[in-house]
Amino acid sequence: MSDNPSRPGVGRSGAVNRPVVVQHSAGIPGANGPLTAVQRVLSSSLSDRYEFVRMHQSAGNGSLNVPLLREWVRLLRRVRPALVHVRGLQNEGLHGVLAARLAGCPRVLVTVHGTVRDLRQAGRPWRRRLLVHGAEPATLRLASHVGTVCEYAAGRDFLGGLGGKFVGVIPNGVPLPTHPRASRDRVRADLDLRPDDVAMIAVSRLTWEKGYAVLADALRRLPPSTDRRQQRSAARRVLLVAGDGPDRDAVAALLAGVDGVEVRLLGNRLDVPDLLAAADVFVFPTLHENLSNALLEAMAHGLPVVASAVGGNIEVLRSGGGRLVPAGDPDALAGALSPLLDDPAERRHVGELGRKVVTESYSLDVMLGALDRVYQRIIQE
Repeated sequence: MSDNPSRPGVGRSGAVNRPVVVQHSAGIPGANGPLTAVQRVLSSSLSDRYEFVRMHQSAGNGSLNVPLLREWVRLLRRVRPALVHVRGLQNEGLHGVLAARLAGCPRVLVTVHGTVRDLRQAGRPWRRRLLVHGAEPATLRLASHVGTVCEYAAGRDFLGGLGGKFVGVIPNGVPLPTHPRASRDRVRADLDLRPDDVAMIAVSRLTWEKGYAVLADALRRLPPSTDRRQQRSAARRVLLVAGDGPDRDAVAALLAGVDGVEVRLLGNRLDVPDLLAAADVFVFPTLHENLSNALLEAMAHGLPVVASAVGGNIEVLRSGGGRLVPAGDPDALAGALSPLLDDPAERRHVGELGRKVVTESYSLDVMLGALDRVYQRIIQE
């Protein structure tokens, strides 16, 4: 990682061996999938092939941020990158591509991680219209190249007409833990989970878009456990929620009213891998999605998944690893969760299938390889 001045294709030492690639990102650690991807790229073996420069903003943009644009334009003119990689559409993505174009950067790759047009509760209608009809189309027009993180996104109507700009699917990828359950006993003790307790986990921003109202309703509909071992030990059903967001208080109030399930809101966490090791089932009732890092991480840890049948969830789970249920259907969600909560053998079987899926198609190595191929293709054009 560097912000030293450098010509395209020239590294710190002056040797012509490492093109300068700017990595754009927005958000705070632990709360943003694209930011997590950037951090993984920066610490990967690709740093031996490219001179990476960060272009990051912690807070979102409510409008055109002229001081930020000026700062980024100065940075880009100083480092003269071979490629600027902008992650995301919406207002943050627009700032990234606009800065690149103002600085005279000829190659700007935008990867699509989501769109505001999918939001069910998008807040102020006028802002939604500005993003859907203004910022997002402008971001795509200003890009020289466009990619997506999943097949579902690649087929969206609003991405039609890209022509030669489209570079294909660059899937998210996650590290594969060598011993995914190594920290299980320690973390469960820290969380006051008994050996026979069955822990579900949800990892996401706390917004209604992630399906928390559906989850609360589904938990109320869970039948009592049929596992005699759980009955004898008075084992608890526990829901761990890792994440924060604008609807935290309302989500907390709704989940607090669920009988038969102990709910713990853990806030933003930087130890999500440990939490996954401590859990038994991953639940993901999101109302819309492209390709979730949290879903892939859960599967990499061998957790069986119950997820809504939307977006990239469908292509990830089509080869096994979990159960897909219709979005917004609490009865279906409860029906898919119940047998996994009661049957440890089934949890292990489904979880092993999921880990195999991630190993073959969504590992960090798979993502880095796809990214490297796209970078090389663009830079060499």
